[in-house]
Amino acid sequence: MAFLRKRLILRIQNATFMKVVLLHGFGETAGIWEDFIPLLPDKFQYITLDYSKITFCQSIEEYADWVHFEMDKKHITRFVLIGHSMGGYISLAYARKYADYLAGLGLFHSTAYADSDEKKVSRDNTIRFIEKHGAVEFIEDFLPNMYNDAYKKENKIMIQQQLKDNQEIPAKALIAATKAMRERPDTSEVLKKLEIPVLLIAGKQDKFISFAASLEQVAMCKHPYALMLNHIAHAGMHEAPSLCAELVSEFLKNI
Repeated sequence: MAFLRKRLILRIQNATFMKVVLLHGFGETAGIWEDFIPLLPDKFQYITLDYSKITFCQSIEEYADWVHFEMDKKHITRFVLIGHSMGGYISLAYARKYADYLAGLGLFHSTAYADSDEKKVSRDNTIRFIEKHGAVEFIEDFLPNMYNDAYKKENKIMIQQQLKDNQEIPAKALIAATKAMRERPDTSEVLKKLEIPVLLIAGKQDKFISFAASLEQVAMCKHPYALMLNHIAHAGMHEAPSLCAELVSEFLKNI
């Protein structure tokens, strides 16, 4: 009996779980996923990468190379990559360069489109603001805009804690990320060519990502799993965790 138990333990230890890599967005840390992961299927292994303090990446492609380096260190050659906002930009850049490593791609409130001229001006204004006022004041102004009004009223304590945590992000890292986002190329062709399942979650109240653009990009995908929500803004993993987790779970189980 002891021998059988030992064999069972060894089989569990040697079991291979599909890896799911989660990338946070701009002005955030990997902590954005902390409360969301427990809602997802436990037969997957979840890995959160944190690039919030990186200052050496000059482009979205270099952030994607950093992700690849981190996966190589872990000897992971096949995984699902899900990115929120800027994390989605990085995920698409990764798919362009390293598609053979991906079993699935997920975009939380992100877009394959490059910045418009108007958005590039906004990025420049962000850089000037951070240079003048610093990271703390920028995060205090930026982060609450991720959420819809109802969520902000009901979750003041959580948002205050998130503000406190995210204020530790260095100004140089925020500026480097802003420049990288401003100069990123359009990756629509990446979405169109992908043969793997693609997850897309969007919010109609999102102040950063066009809802109409999100709808357009669902149509680009060969194998989309889409959730378009009227009542959320830029953080579905917090604003509508159950609905988002339900779709992510379906997406993962079908990979």
